This record gives sequence, C-alpha cells and structure tokens, in this order.
Amino acid sequence: MQEEKVYIYELEGGEVNILNAENDTVKLTKTGMFLCKEGEVTLSIDDTEYHMERHSIIIYFSYSTLHIISHSPDLRGTLIGGDLDTIQPLLYLVTNFNALFFIKKEPYQVINDAQYDSLCKHISLLTQIIKRKQAEQNDLTTQQNSPIKEINNKQAELLGNSLILEILQCYTNVEFDSTPLSRKDEVLQKFVAQLYRTYRTEHEVGYYAEQQFLTSRYFSSIVKDKSGKSPSQWIATALLVDAQNLLKTTNMTIKEISDVLNFPNQSYFGKWFKNLTDIGPLDYRKGKTARQAEDNDFTDIVQRGIDHISNTTKFQ
Repeated sequence: MQEEKVYIYELEGGEVNILNAENDTVKLTKTGMFLCKEGEVTLSIDDTEYHMERHSIIIYFSYSTLHIISHSPDLRGTLIGGDLDTIQPLLYLVTNFNALFFIKKEPYQVINDAQYDSLCKHISLLTQIIKRKQAEQNDLTTQQNSPIKEINNKQAELLGNSLILEILQCYTNVEFDSTPLSRKDEVLQKFVAQLYRTYRTEHEVGYYAEQQFLTSRYFSSIVKDKSGKSPSQWIATALLVDAQNLLKTTNMTIKEISDVLNFPNQSYFGKWFKNLTDIGPLDYRKGKTARQAEDNDFTDIVQRGIDHISNTTKFQ
C-alpha cells in the first residue's frame, strides 16, 4: 500500500461539503469507507438514500455517485479511501469477487461496540504507520532502500489487509446467495471468467460459444438473459476499458496498443475506438472529453474483473 494513494481523514465538527458532495451529486473517484463516530448524516449513493448515526459504517466504490443531503453540526467520523488500483487488490486478497457486489448492494451497516473499538484501533495504528513512512521519506539522511523503510512498507501493507478484514467482519450478517448455480448461471460465469483472460486475443462471440459447445445464438441468448448485456457488449467493454487504461497509464504508441489488443491494424482500432467514445485514441490520451458509458455500473464490473485477473496473475 502506497501512502500517497490512501487517505485517512478525520472529520470534525460537522465540516461542510464532504467529498465536495454537499452542494451537488458527484462521481466518486476513490473506493473506501466512512465510519460515523458521532452525530448524523443523510446521504445517497447511486440514488439510494441512507441515514447514518453513531457507530455505523458505509462502504463506497469508485464510479458510484454520492450526494450529502444533510448532516448534524456535531457530525464526527473517519473517512478512509484510496485509488482503485490500491484498494481493490487488497479486497480481492481477503474476499471473493461475488461478495463485494453483495456489499455494494447493502453498503450501510450499524456495528456493535466491539466492532467499533476494533476499527478505531486499526485506523489509529495505520495512521501512525503512514505518518512514520512520510517522516522517513522526508528524512534526507535515510537511505532509499533502508531496512526501516522496508519494515514500514510491510507494516502498512499488513495493517491495510487487517483493517479491510475488520471492515468485512461488519458485514457478516449480509446473506450471500449460496444456492447452486443453474446451467445458465454456469454458462455466464464461465464466459466472464474466460473473457477476462482472453479478450485481448479473442474478439468473436463464436469462440466463447464453442468453448461451451453451444451455438452462438443460444449462447448469446443465455448471456443476455442472465446479465442484461450481450456477449458482444461484454467483449467490447473489456477491450475499451483496457484500451483507455493503456492510453492513460503507459507510453505505448497507438499502434502498439492496437497490436496488443489484437486489432487488424491501427486504422481499424482508431475507428472502433472513436465509434464507442466519439473521439480518437490520441485525443483521448491528450485528455479530451470522451462519451460516457451508458451503463457505468456495467463498466465498473468489467473493470474490476479485469483488475482482479491481472492482480491474481501477479501473485502466481
């Protein structure tokens, strides 16, 4: 865990404009948790309203929308958040993919005194370690690869994992669906699992249908029925998410990205990208505004799945 990517913010005295969401609805760019210690706050996440009181928590995910409707003057709490690429690998290390989406459906929980005390202790310890790391980084006499820095980094990593486990303990009363998968559910699950591993090389629906010994038509009807999206939409979204990430976070040329994603040529890739975003790959890299996805939740799911497979591969 990198401290510059994670924030722990103590909210005191009912400060206004939390996450800049009090005046208007905002799109969240971080994933994290708010622990309400005192007072009350009413907020909405993805248009669902929640009323928080003392000793309650709520988990929020990036790509969600947030609006702070009202809060009491004595509101006090702890806000913890971080970049998706920092928090998400930790989440996947300590829980399963499906459980996260059940939590997303029920993000608000009232916790007991023992859970509250444990969370506060973990937050306090992690805060101390982050401050210690910052002090070491600002100390010019400390060598870059000193044992002290390595110890602090490992402590922050382990405490981050432990804090997430403590947070997830607060959701043990959420009932996850444990009923056996139907045949159609299995088809969808196998498709999505394979898609995340092979979308760069396999762009055709027929390929995924053949892997399950189904006709393309029947396979497509199952995927559409169970997920609300066609296989073509799944494939296109995975490719687009990856392409946008590569354009934003790497120095790869447009041709190199086109080749990595197995498009016939750079021209074809550029036309395909512009058809989905209204701008070309180079304009997207320069920061010009692209057309927003029609279904941000779906894009979020695909993004998380791709990241999950990528991080799992790193640890193998």
